[in-house]
Amino acid sequence: MKKTFTTSYKVISLTFISFLVSQPVMAAKFKCWTNSDGVKECGTAVPPEYSQQRIETRGNTGRVVEVKERAKTEAELAEIDRLAKLKEIEDAKIAEQKKKDDILLKTFSNERDINMLRDSKISVIEGILTVTNSNNKALTKKLEKLQKRAANSERRGKKPPQRILDDITAIESRLNKNNKAIKEKREEQKNIREKFAKDLQHFRELKNIKAPVKAAKR
Repeated sequence: MKKTFTTSYKVISLTFISFLVSQPVMAAKFKCWTNSDGVKECGTAVPPEYSQQRIETRGNTGRVVEVKERAKTEAELAEIDRLAKLKEIEDAKIAEQKKKDDILLKTFSNERDINMLRDSKISVIEGILTVTNSNNKALTKKLEKLQKRAANSERRGKKPPQRILDDITAIESRLNKNNKAIKEKREEQKNIREKFAKDLQHFRELKNIKAPVKAAKR
């Protein structure tokens, strides 16, 4: 390995020296490149087949004054583009998080404010649930009466009046809708608690506040 390197170095040196000797004392800038055999060559013009390789421009003293790096392959350019897009996405996420952090700090001055807003939102939903549950109780009582009347008619061998059957269907439909709404509101309350728990934790992180230690249950 060492012999190969030395031989190459001698070839490069001889090529470089002969090039300098062949030029006038005040030679213009010249260019150097590496050929397909791995040997550095120099001249006033770069052969077309090496134009995309790394090119060094040297002054009349042989000192490198400019470097044109090797042209990147399509695969390398594609990878650079992919990484640039990933960085753009990551930068956008960081900017969005910064925006959310600023809003959080501007909206709340302390932990109490966060808890108060959370409780207020949950309380509003709880009020809606109270009204809906109350309506369900009234609808259930009315439904039971209508079902009883329909059953009495059937016991007498008569078909229940259509008006009663329609009212029963309407009330059952209303109860189903109300129960679905109650389930959705309970889920909404759960989501609010989870969201504010995260906001509170992140607020403490931004303010460098330690969470209070819960007392052990006896």
